[in-house]
Amino acid sequence: SPEEVGAAGRAFRVFAQAGPEDEEGGYLVDHSTFIYLVGPDGLLHDYYGRGKTPEQIARSVRQHMRTYEPLLDDDEE
Repeated sequence: SPEEVGAAGRAFRVFAQAGPEDEEGGYLVDHSTFIYLVGPDGLLHDYYGRGKTPEQIARSVRQHMRTYEPLLDDDEE
């Protein structure tokens, strides 16, 4: 729902704002440009801004995958 999307955006400190509509009803959206790496446990493990290359991001994600250990027990989720 729009409310859930808004809550998720606030939780991750994401900015998104629709711009003015054009004559045809379309609009642009100004938004954050971060990529968030969320693990299978639902926790944030890393984030990447515009300064990272695709190769750096891929290397980081592979490293996180190799070293992943759950921070929560199944009972805590």
